[in-house]
Amino acid sequence: MTGFLALVFGVLSFNAFIANDLGRQESGNRVIAMLTDLYGWLLSTIGAVPSGVLFAVCAVGIVVLAARDGRQSS
Repeated sequence: MTGFLALVFGVLSFNAFIANDLGRQESGNRVIAMLTDLYGWLLSTIGAVPSGVLFAVCAVGIVVLAARDGRQSS
Protein backbone atom coordinates (compact mmCIF):
# COMPACT_ATOMS: atom_id res chain seq x y z
CA MET A 1 0.00 0.00 0.00
CA THR A 2 2.86 2.34 0.80
CA GLY A 3 4.44 1.73 -2.57
CA PHE A 4 1.15 2.38 -4.33
CA LEU A 5 0.56 5.68 -2.50
CA ALA A 6 4.12 6.81 -3.13
CA LEU A 7 3.72 5.93 -6.82
CA VAL A 8 0.43 7.86 -7.05
CA PHE A 9 1.97 10.96 -5.49
CA GLY A 10 5.03 10.56 -7.72
CA VAL A 11 2.86 10.47 -10.85
CA LEU A 12 0.85 13.47 -9.62
CA SER A 13 4.12 15.30 -8.99
CA PHE A 14 5.36 14.53 -12.51
CA ASN A 15 2.05 15.61 -14.04
CA ALA A 16 2.15 18.87 -12.09
CA PHE A 17 5.72 19.61 -13.20
CA ILE A 18 4.77 19.16 -16.87
CA ALA A 19 1.57 21.19 -16.25
CA ASN A 20 -0.69 18.33 -17.32
CA ASP A 21 -4.20 19.37 -16.33
CA LEU A 22 -6.03 16.21 -15.30
CA GLY A 23 -9.16 18.29 -14.78
CA ARG A 24 -9.84 18.42 -18.52
CA GLN A 25 -10.81 14.76 -18.52
CA GLU A 26 -14.38 13.66 -17.82
CA SER A 27 -15.24 10.80 -15.47
CA GLY A 28 -18.54 9.18 -14.61
CA ASN A 29 -17.23 8.23 -11.18
CA ARG A 30 -18.03 10.94 -8.61
CA VAL A 31 -14.96 10.27 -6.48
CA ILE A 32 -12.58 10.44 -9.45
CA ALA A 33 -14.31 13.59 -10.71
CA MET A 34 -13.99 15.19 -7.26
CA LEU A 35 -10.28 14.31 -7.06
CA THR A 36 -9.54 15.68 -10.55
CA ASP A 37 -11.41 18.88 -9.67
CA LEU A 38 -9.34 19.18 -6.50
CA TYR A 39 -6.13 18.57 -8.47
CA GLY A 40 -7.11 21.23 -11.03
CA TRP A 41 -7.98 23.68 -8.26
CA LEU A 42 -4.62 23.09 -6.57
CA LEU A 43 -2.73 23.67 -9.83
CA SER A 44 -4.62 26.86 -10.57
CA THR A 45 -4.32 28.17 -7.00
CA ILE A 46 -0.65 27.63 -6.16
CA GLY A 47 0.77 26.80 -9.59
CA ALA A 48 2.27 23.78 -11.28
CA VAL A 49 5.78 23.77 -9.77
CA PRO A 50 4.68 24.25 -6.13
CA SER A 51 2.05 21.53 -6.63
CA GLY A 52 4.72 19.23 -8.04
CA VAL A 53 6.96 19.91 -5.05
CA LEU A 54 4.04 19.31 -2.67
CA PHE A 55 3.23 15.95 -4.23
CA ALA A 56 6.90 14.94 -4.30
CA VAL A 57 7.25 15.78 -0.60
CA CYS A 58 4.13 13.71 0.12
CA ALA A 59 5.57 10.74 -1.78
CA VAL A 60 8.91 10.91 0.04
CA GLY A 61 7.17 11.45 3.38
CA ILE A 62 5.03 8.35 2.92
CA VAL A 63 8.08 6.20 2.18
CA VAL A 64 10.06 7.65 5.12
CA LEU A 65 7.19 7.15 7.56
CA ALA A 66 6.68 3.58 6.39
CA ALA A 67 10.40 2.83 6.74
CA ARG A 68 10.48 4.31 10.27
CA ASP A 69 7.38 2.35 11.27
CA GLY A 70 8.89 -0.87 9.94
CA ARG A 71 12.06 -0.38 11.94
CA GLN A 72 10.21 0.29 15.19
CA SER A 73 8.14 -2.89 15.00
CA SER A 74 11.16 -5.16 14.44
